Amino acid sequence: MAGRVVTQLLKGTEWGDLDVLILDMPPGTGDVQLTICQDLELSGAVAVTTPSKLAATDAAKGIAMFTSLGVPTVAVVENMSYFDCEGGNRHYPFGKSIKESSKLLQEADSQIQKSRIFQLPISCRTNEANDEGSPLCLSRPLEASEELSVFSNLSYTVAKYLLLLQHGRSDESASPSSEESMVQLDGQNFDIASLHMAVCDSSETFTIRLFSDSGAAEAIIPGEKLRNWHPKLGHAIDQDNDSADEIEKKDSVVITKTVGFGNQHDHHHARSRLFPCKIEKKGRYGYSVEWGDQATIIYSMYSIAKAAGATTALK
Repeated sequence: MAGRVVTQLLKGTEWGDLDVLILDMPPGTGDVQLTICQDLELSGAVAVTTPSKLAATDAAKGIAMFTSLGVPTVAVVENMSYFDCEGGNRHYPFGKSIKESSKLLQEADSQIQKSRIFQLPISCRTNEANDEGSPLCLSRPLEASEELSVFSNLSYTVAKYLLLLQHGRSDESASPSSEESMVQLDGQNFDIASLHMAVCDSSETFTIRLFSDSGAAEAIIPGEKLRNWHPKLGHAIDQDNDSADEIEKKDSVVITKTVGFGNQHDHHHARSRLFPCKIEKKGRYGYSVEWGDQATIIYSMYSIAKAAGATTALK
């Protein structure tokens, strides 16, 4: 229900001519985040956490989820990182900085670098600005130079990434770190984020196109092949095992269901009802296919590319 409300707000609002739309999501990896990632083609994410292990663990799970859905984590903000006392010493009330021991975040996204982790201190100036309703970045008090410097570096990092993205270039340090992000087809390497899929009901096939700066490639996937293809892992489903049960990959965020086939007659009957079908792009993650028999399956870009004959790109 929360996911539907958020989608209605985003798609049913006249936002005007925006440069950037920032969505402040609740913590965790719930339906709201999943729905937004599938309904919108998000440019990137900024994770916010505190130095405590519990909070950092939760942030790492969120980063891993966004990475699996093709959304890169552009930066990590560490709130309440430290404070400097009047004696001139620096204290870490919530534990040492994740910037110094970022193994947890590295496991979630191997591309996260220390230069993209921004530490904000516990600051009475920031708190006063919040209470007064005058953001620190607007009031710019002289005594808040340290906090303003962090905000400035954070905004520069995000703006640089968005500018490169707008002009068709990529920031290598903020690319999705999944090994499945690059594939090879017809001897060329492609980022699977460039994949486009179209359906032809008359021929009961799907047309796949991949693009890069140096060229493009096209392939055809028979409808029956895609229906009997694992929606995330990118291999044919074992008819005797997988398709007879529900495929529930909860660790991969997307839950899909396939219909099991019985004897050959049932198989032919089910096949004849696969088309016409509808497809819908699901953010950066993949495509949703609504088959003619009312089954709806979300296929990852990686799985679709593999079904088209692509292989993992050579390093």
